[in-house]
Amino acid sequence: MVALWSEDVRNEGSSRITWEIEPVGDSCHLTVTHDQLRDGAHNELYGGWPMILSGLKTRLESGRLLTTPGSLMYA
Repeated sequence: MVALWSEDVRNEGSSRITWEIEPVGDSCHLTVTHDQLRDGAHNELYGGWPMILSGLKTRLESGRLLTTPGSLMYA
C-alpha cells in the first residue's frame, strides 16, 4: 500500500496489507495484517483500520453503508 491522503504519509513509502479470510461455519474469520512499516511510522497509517473494518462488516452483513460521521470519509 502507498498512502496518498497527506504529504506526511506519502513520504512514508510503501507498506504491505495482507487479508486472510477463513470459513467458520456459515460465516468467516477475517485477519488483516499491516506490516513492512518503518519503526515510528506516521500515526495516520494506523488509526483508520477500526473504522474501515467496521464499515466493511456493516456493508457485508446488511448491504448498507456505515453512516457514522468518521466513516463517511471512507465511503
